[in-house]
Amino acid sequence: MNFNISVTGVPGTGKSTLCNLLASSGYEVIDLNKFSIKVGCTQNDEVDLDCLIQWIRSDMGKILDSHYSHLLPSFAVILMECSPEVLEKRLMERGYNRKKITENMDCLMSDCIGYECTENYPRNRILRLNTDDNKESKNLVDAVNFIRKMEMKHNGT
Repeated sequence: MNFNISVTGVPGTGKSTLCNLLASSGYEVIDLNKFSIKVGCTQNDEVDLDCLIQWIRSDMGKILDSHYSHLLPSFAVILMECSPEVLEKRLMERGYNRKKITENMDCLMSDCIGYECTENYPRNRILRLNTDDNKESKNLVDAVNFIRKMEMKHNGT
């Protein structure tokens, strides 16, 4: 694969779960939150997207894991979603405070990341996966099939 695929969605929707499964299936996954710190693109908990874009463009062919990965150079996007009730439960289990839970639920319900994706990518390059039922193996199969389809589209076959 000589292009990036972004896996995005609000925190708690299953990005890391899917990315761990993709990594186990042989794909190279970059956790952008850790990577941005490692390469010096994060200061005071703020990610400098321009800095990160330079690093990402220099090394294509990865799965990019982060709630902001769709804002970076990618050929296609996998958008992870769940219901507000499921999201609230997951974020509470993670120990998020009420303000952060509300912010993430508002973002999910207003589809702000979905809107950003449709602003930056053709609809046929966006795969939406729902994680309410925790069927990780089905989502993995759907994601791998989507990535293969994007490889064919990218290569013109």
